Amino acid sequence: MAEEKVFLVRVLDLERDSGYFHAQSEMFAAGDRCIVDHNGLHMGIVMSVLAAGEGIGKQLEHVVRKATASDMDAYAHNQAEAERVLASTREVIVSHDLPMHLVAAEYTIDRAHLRIYFTAPHRIDFRALLRDLAGRFGVRIELRQMGARDEAKLKGGIGRCGRVLCCHQFLHNPTPVPMEFAYDQELFVPPERITGVCGRLMCCLAYEHNAYKAELAGMPKLGVWVSYKEKRGKVIAHNIFRHTVTLLTGEHDRIEAELADIKTLPASRRQRD
Repeated sequence: MAEEKVFLVRVLDLERDSGYFHAQSEMFAAGDRCIVDHNGLHMGIVMSVLAAGEGIGKQLEHVVRKATASDMDAYAHNQAEAERVLASTREVIVSHDLPMHLVAAEYTIDRAHLRIYFTAPHRIDFRALLRDLAGRFGVRIELRQMGARDEAKLKGGIGRCGRVLCCHQFLHNPTPVPMEFAYDQELFVPPERITGVCGRLMCCLAYEHNAYKAELAGMPKLGVWVSYKEKRGKVIAHNIFRHTVTLLTGEHDRIEAELADIKTLPASRRQRD
């Protein structure tokens, strides 16, 4: 029995999702532009081709066809039209006096479906707005409310590191980053130093969090008194990369000590603060 083929496709909508698709007849190669049926017809790029077991294709959305020159023109035209849609939608929002901030808009390739993204301080009843917009644009419209992280993911930008935002480039499912991540990594800095363009804690704080927790578990905690080369000091900082701790002695000297050279003092022998 012939082996089925499954295609990993990067969908070129605003959310830039990647997923597995099945084609009924045409064959595709990595790098090919194609049209996929993914909540409407969208442009996509084939990332890779995989062999699949029998019946897998029936469970997947479909690659409709290879992208034609006409599809490419429609894709470019629809992107340009998105700006006109946003300007027109802002006028309607003002007339309805709704506290909405428009983020982006996009059409499907066949212009049968229009999706508009926005942020708001709370949930919005936009039923009347939706009716007015449907009458103005003459297509099926979806209004999608999103948070600050999702807005940054869609719009992109440059982070404090000087690189394109992770959420826009490769981090497709950003999750909340709690303040505990900063505390666990001993980032005792002003909040703006670790805040991203979205106004939330930077996603990259999560990348090394588990490594920090694992390394710090083998180090004396902050505030613990230790001995080091006939001196006694209180631990005031850790360096997990150098495997050292910073001590504050009773004479108020700061010493960076190798972890292997320190010994935790029992409570009875610790110097009083």
